[in-house]
Amino acid sequence: MTWVYLVLIGAAANALVNLGYKLLGGKVDVVLAASGAMLVSAITLFIYATWWRQSSPLSLLPAEVSGKVILIGLGAAGVMVFFVTALTKGPISLVDPLWACVYALTSVLIGMALLAEAPSAMALTGIGLYILGAVLMARG
Repeated sequence: MTWVYLVLIGAAANALVNLGYKLLGGKVDVVLAASGAMLVSAITLFIYATWWRQSSPLSLLPAEVSGKVILIGLGAAGVMVFFVTALTKGPISLVDPLWACVYALTSVLIGMALLAEAPSAMALTGIGLYILGAVLMARG
């Protein structure tokens, strides 16, 4: 399966997960619900990585790896707090696409600045249109 199909399937699944968070808003503490969902996700990913992909959990033990994994985990938790809180305060039809847009633009900037990736002129045009779309959504 190509990376494009993986992105499309993952993005569609992500939209359904985000709908779940939106539907939980006001019924339970959505940050607590997100922490429970992330725990289930972490266990599922661990089983997938160790059983299906046959990766060794011992590969996480070296300090340079485990420290990065901890920082990524803390960052992911912070991201979830901001995202699910935004979902409880705004309409999913604006929060989710705007979040995705800012996420995508940040990823492009990181790729260009830190990884020396060079998008084509066509891709840069698309990025410009994406920025315009973000501005229009934010005024929504």
